[in-house]
Amino acid sequence: MSGKFDLPRGLANLRAAPYFRGFASGTMADSQPASMPSVQEEDEHEHEREHDNDHEEHHQGPARKRQRVRLSCLECRRRKLSCSRELPCDRCIKSGTPERCSYESRPGATAITTGEKTSFAPPPPPATFGPEVRRSSLNPSPARREVEPSLLRDANRDHERIRRLELEVAQLKGTLSKQASIDGSTIVASPSTLKDSIKDGQSVPSNPSFTPQNVEVPEYQNLRGHDFKTKYFGPHNAWSSLQELTGIFHFMRETAEEWLKPLNIQKKDRRKRKEDREKKFAEGDVVLESLLPSKEETDSLVAVYLDQFEQIHRIIHIPTFKAEYEAFWDPSKTKAASFTALLLSMIAVSCCLDMQTSSKFVGVKSSSIQMAEKWVRACDEWYERQSQKHRKLVHYQIACLLYLAKRVNIIKKKRFWTTAGKLIRDGLTVGLHQDPDHVVAKISPYMAEMRRRLWATMVEFDVQASFDQGLPTLLSSVHNDAEAPKNIEDDSFDENSQDLPVSRPPNQYTSSSYQHLSRRSLALRIELNKLLTGPPPDLEWEQVLQYSDMITHEIDQLPAWDLENEKNSEFSQKPILAHTLLHLQLRQYLIPLHQPYLKLRKFNSKYQTAEFMYYTAARDIVLMHDRLYQKGIRTLYFLREDTMNSVINLCNVTLHQPKDSTNLIMTNSQETLRLIEKCITMKEDRVLRCGNNDPWGYSSMCAAYGLLETHMGIKTSDAAKASAAERFISLHYKLLAFQIPPYPNPPSASQSTSPQTAQDPISRAKSITPFPMEATPTIAMANTPYQQRDGLPLTMPWLLPSTDSNNQIPVPNPDFNFEMLGSDLNDLWGDWGAGEFT
Repeated sequence: MSGKFDLPRGLANLRAAPYFRGFASGTMADSQPASMPSVQEEDEHEHEREHDNDHEEHHQGPARKRQRVRLSCLECRRRKLSCSRELPCDRCIKSGTPERCSYESRPGATAITTGEKTSFAPPPPPATFGPEVRRSSLNPSPARREVEPSLLRDANRDHERIRRLELEVAQLKGTLSKQASIDGSTIVASPSTLKDSIKDGQSVPSNPSFTPQNVEVPEYQNLRGHDFKTKYFGPHNAWSSLQELTGIFHFMRETAEEWLKPLNIQKKDRRKRKEDREKKFAEGDVVLESLLPSKEETDSLVAVYLDQFEQIHRIIHIPTFKAEYEAFWDPSKTKAASFTALLLSMIAVSCCLDMQTSSKFVGVKSSSIQMAEKWVRACDEWYERQSQKHRKLVHYQIACLLYLAKRVNIIKKKRFWTTAGKLIRDGLTVGLHQDPDHVVAKISPYMAEMRRRLWATMVEFDVQASFDQGLPTLLSSVHNDAEAPKNIEDDSFDENSQDLPVSRPPNQYTSSSYQHLSRRSLALRIELNKLLTGPPPDLEWEQVLQYSDMITHEIDQLPAWDLENEKNSEFSQKPILAHTLLHLQLRQYLIPLHQPYLKLRKFNSKYQTAEFMYYTAARDIVLMHDRLYQKGIRTLYFLREDTMNSVINLCNVTLHQPKDSTNLIMTNSQETLRLIEKCITMKEDRVLRCGNNDPWGYSSMCAAYGLLETHMGIKTSDAAKASAAERFISLHYKLLAFQIPPYPNPPSASQSTSPQTAQDPISRAKSITPFPMEATPTIAMANTPYQQRDGLPLTMPWLLPSTDSNNQIPVPNPDFNFEMLGSDLNDLWGDWGAGEFT
């Protein structure tokens, strides 16, 4: 048998015997099968008549084993879902496509469809496909033309009769299985009753005649609930195990009705409890409302958030939020505590990006970031008081916004990874990792899309936190089958939508394009995270190049939008924001992949590729951030740590080059200094908006810049140290200029120590400042104008004016101390392993 037809056994042996003999011996004349004496004479006669035309059939392989007829319809098998095995089945009727319901009459034969279920005409024989078409099928012998039509009709008629009988038996078993005994004894049922048993709360009946290979167990049966009030149970959960006891729920219900109800043991009034929860949910919170700024300021902060952050991480549905926001400020309505918390967590994300609220400082932190910390703390406390069982969409939105606010404002930086991991675990408990279209829970199209968006947001948070902190992600062990959010605009669907619009092509930008396209590379990024954060990898150089090619391929697949088009009907679209983040989250992996080979470059020239890819990746990251900075978009360098990492990486690869080298990296060393200067400028902008709440980053960047200048021979070691200290102290004086209340004027010159003699700034005593700057302490701090990096402020409270006009070196003010700002040198300049400053 060739394996392309499934004929009755006699006819199959009749046709296959000559081909087996030819395959085994090479010549059909020498073949004498002893197992089929009844057809031997016919086989030889067939061989003599078709030797010239059917010589190609000698090379056909042995016949394949007859396949078992699958009982599920083709549509359910394609979607990998359970089937009721009726015609049409329940799932095809529910999905509105009963005409697609068809069954396989036998392996390889034409399927029975809904429109053909009343017709008893045999289907036509199947067509044969392949590079070698059998000549016998095109020019059959007269004997075959006489025997094949009748045998085919009889075989098809018999098979259809058997098929109908199998379906009737399956339906009868399904009817019998629903009559569960009261004592909970196990009865036999067919797989067609599995879905109905789950709906009725009954257990899945066991049948030893079925094996895991031939029973299609309903998928996603462990997800219960509706919308966001769902609960996911694993296959080995106690609740899942309880469902294996056939009749247990029926037994418990009858026991309660007959024995417990007469004892006045009442059932829970679920309706009243639900009404009480809804009433409490709609109540306000006085503490949260007291923290709200004015409506004008809130409008400005909300606009900043929607304009920038909702272009990448989709957390809210903008039209729905706008409607609720307008109703929120209605004085005749109660402000729901949940929406107040949502609003506070949202403006906590954008408060430092609005310069109007970031112009005053208390210590080394801006007033805006201190307000953001207060908002985040209050929302965290409110969130912890909420029920874990009765949560809605707004609760998960608040959780994502709180993480985003902590990330932007650098609040509890060491907890980023654990907080992102908690978001993933919370998402798993409600089944966000399973696509809503595949589950049996009742989820509306609007809620289904919001579940996909929030899960995509949580996943991106966790993947980036895993990369930044070098710790593994839980996603590497999670089966994530949730589809990517659709590439659609928010105004194309709402809470009342019966169906979601068709997703737009990737080359058409929408506010959901980032999440839609980011899913493409998710599997690769999770694999790289597992590789980089697991045990020390034993990667070969060829594997590194292969991963680099995969990353480059993903980058090349990204669409090229019109990055200058930022106009929309209501909000400005920023395709450059999504475009940049899609590139950054892929290019960042090239650096740790090639970093181990930088030191091996001096021993093997083939690793020169690692240097170039390492340098190019770091350079491209800086240029992409600078392009956003020039447009006034600060979202990404507030959200990510690329500026500091790029400075360290550019300095690292340049320091590995010999000073007298003429390779590409050393030739572009001046360009490298300019790139580092761009990163430091962006970091200074963030410090002047938020304050130096991450002092280690800025001090490291200043030190790396001076170290690179020394390596390139631009400055001596002492001059580079003096320049780094000058930059560092100058920035912190700018923070002093915006203090609330203004810092008091420093003591007069008469109260200072005696002036010191002039000397070279480099060869000076280390207790003397190297900055030959004139100080005029008579100007109030609050009125000090803001000055750029190239100049220094007029008032320097840590210096005293010199009484000698010939002395160009100011005298340090012994009464000034940065502890007045709540910080000491160890806090400002980072942690030092050699001990504290004295």
